[in-house]
Amino acid sequence: MTSTPNELIRDPLFQLNALLWLAQPMPSESEIRPLLYKQGFTVYAIAPLLGLPPDLRLMAQEAEINMQERVRPDVVLANESVRTFAFTECKKSSFGPISSTAEQARSLLVVAGPRAAEVLGLAPGQVAGSLLAFVTPQTEQESLAQTLATLSNELNAARIPAGQFSVLGLALTDTDVSIAIDDQASAFFRLPQGINSFMKRELDTDPRPLYFIPYDPDVDQSPEEREFCKRVLFERMQSTVVAAVGHATPLCELPLNSERILNDAMFGMYGQWENRESAKHMRRLCRQLMDALMQAVNSEVPNSMISQPGEGWKIILQNSEQQEKVLDALTRFSCETLDLQKELPPDLFD
Repeated sequence: MTSTPNELIRDPLFQLNALLWLAQPMPSESEIRPLLYKQGFTVYAIAPLLGLPPDLRLMAQEAEINMQERVRPDVVLANESVRTFAFTECKKSSFGPISSTAEQARSLLVVAGPRAAEVLGLAPGQVAGSLLAFVTPQTEQESLAQTLATLSNELNAARIPAGQFSVLGLALTDTDVSIAIDDQASAFFRLPQGINSFMKRELDTDPRPLYFIPYDPDVDQSPEEREFCKRVLFERMQSTVVAAVGHATPLCELPLNSERILNDAMFGMYGQWENRESAKHMRRLCRQLMDALMQAVNSEVPNSMISQPGEGWKIILQNSEQQEKVLDALTRFSCETLDLQKELPPDLFD
């Protein structure tokens, strides 16, 4: 688990959720201010796989510049009204221009460049502006900006057009979480330059229950943090099943599938996830939980929960009494009994 404030803002999963908070509508009484949403930006895609134009890949090879042929920015944000796109990437720390991470950064600079429409599969006129924005702790902001400037100059010298870039710095105090906006981000997002507070904070309060995405298999975390986040996802999926059964009206057969369960558990974000391998991983976790719930329910109320390979699961509620027994079995089940280190192999329907 995250043990110190500095570890929190260095956690790529917190950074990812901070981006999602900033770009989502929030209730007026919420402790989170959706700064980017108020400027017209929403989530366009999560972890899309984007390829570099072939001619630019060839130019990079001829110039002996190491780049990745395809990259997955963590989130792509879009302002649909003015057709501007921000390709965002979360990093716990800065990196140097000769590091392996620099290969990814070069590709992201090209993806966010003048050919962004082509990369996104859109007509040229559908992208009026683009920006590469890294999210990192504010203490890493200046160093990362210097690295990106070096990489950008390197690409432009080889006549490989690089996009504008920005580094957004996360900062945390006893009372709030803020994001430091640099010149480029200020102009692009139309936000005041400098420190912008977006989340109220109380000491010893854990923000992770507020996460849109409580667990991401692609995020680099410690084993302890990874297991904690996986358990939070399991508990959210369990709550989704409990709510579905509680709102059902017997006599009925309640159908459930992994997409519905995961979307509810992630407040609709699972449906925007474009990394197919990560999505399969999530579905396997859903299957792990549902198999355990099915065993718990059927041990109390035999034949009440059925697996339907390729479709999902079905809960049979013949009357109110059976519904109460199923609910009791579901709510008494503890996700702490699940093996959080277990990695399920793919099955036929993955």
